[in-house]
Amino acid sequence: MSTALMIIDLIDDLAGPKGRANHCHEQVIERDLVAKSNQAAAYARVRKIPVIWVRVGFDDFYRDIPPYSPLFSTLKQVGALRLSGPGCQWLPGLEVLADDKVIEKKAISAFAGNALLSWLQQHRCHHLLLGGISSQLAIESTTRQAHDLGFQVTVLQDLCAAPTLDAHLQSMETLQNLATISSSADWMNQ
Repeated sequence: MSTALMIIDLIDDLAGPKGRANHCHEQVIERDLVAKSNQAAAYARVRKIPVIWVRVGFDDFYRDIPPYSPLFSTLKQVGALRLSGPGCQWLPGLEVLADDKVIEKKAISAFAGNALLSWLQQHRCHHLLLGGISSQLAIESTTRQAHDLGFQVTVLQDLCAAPTLDAHLQSMETLQNLATISSSADWMNQ
């Protein structure tokens, strides 16, 4: 079974110190997500496991935004998540390499508005390892969709964050019926 490591939404607007919607910033720092994500990605690359970096973003005029989304309408009002702007840049220190796959999504799930599913099918990836932010939104949504599409899903909980630790832990509890909840250390020590 082929595996892929997916790290979601570690971008400035959502997790940087000056991000326009950086509700997870403190937890990203406290949980050391950049260093842990880099370590997991390096481990995956050595083992020839594809590393997929996913980020949400829209054109400068938000023509591709989900039209009736309260969440994305609010982000549009504050000018967040423009692909051409600094808010969609990866967090400083994140090691996104040229051989890694970069996917842009158009909603909460990593599968929204892109060719991720066909890429995974083409590369025969059946097991997804997930990390990123936020646990409550992108991680939960992607896990649910991947589960329903027939993927085996492992959420590397130490690579995830939410606005609070309690919110993160609640998400992990919610997801345990749809995915294996593990840690990057456990995965790398298998």
